[in-house]
Amino acid sequence: MKSAHAHTAVLLFTRTPSEEAQVKRFCHNRSKSEAIAAKLIDHTRKLVQQAGLQLVIIDSSRQQGHTFGERLHHAFSQTFAQGYEQIICLGNDTPGLTPVTLRAAAEALQEQDFVFGQATDGGVYLMGMHCHTSPLLDFSAISWNTSLVFEELCEQTAAATTAILAPILADADNAEDILVLSVQHTLGKLAAWLRELLFAVRLFFTAYTSCTPQTTPVATGLRGPPVSC
Repeated sequence: MKSAHAHTAVLLFTRTPSEEAQVKRFCHNRSKSEAIAAKLIDHTRKLVQQAGLQLVIIDSSRQQGHTFGERLHHAFSQTFAQGYEQIICLGNDTPGLTPVTLRAAAEALQEQDFVFGQATDGGVYLMGMHCHTSPLLDFSAISWNTSLVFEELCEQTAAATTAILAPILADADNAEDILVLSVQHTLGKLAAWLRELLFAVRLFFTAYTSCTPQTTPVATGLRGPPVSC
């Protein structure tokens, strides 16, 4: 029996690990920062596999366009051209995302024109649409990578049917976010890996803790983003 989501793809829209490390500087050590970026991309890939959905990766080496909006619009067009009818787009930097949330987004697209997952900074960590509803969205008119993204997406799709996912999630955009993630035990192996990597190179984040080399840094809270790619 053919899967109900056979024509649904998850589009991972991301920079390469090298470019991601250069832009976000997850830590002072460039090679370690690149390793973190690669780990986040791999983590997202595994989430999609666990959700049982098909994955299409378009990183910065394959993106076309001068602006973020142009590159994202082209990535959607590329993926629709492969024959998919619905696309759920993600960045690589929302570790709090779960297979359950991804499946909920896919289910919502069976009935709704659009689906969005709101990020804590006013952006989105997920956006989904159909090939026949995507023309309703003017990618060039969205203030991408600002706190206005979610609001502007909702305004543009007001005449359509739209599902908003329940969880509001934070992205990992900088060194502080990575430290916070490293003590989130709900992330399991990812958090343990981050702790091992960060503390092995004795990184200390003086912006919010005054630890010594013998002291484990203490995170003070989450912050966040989106699609923050």
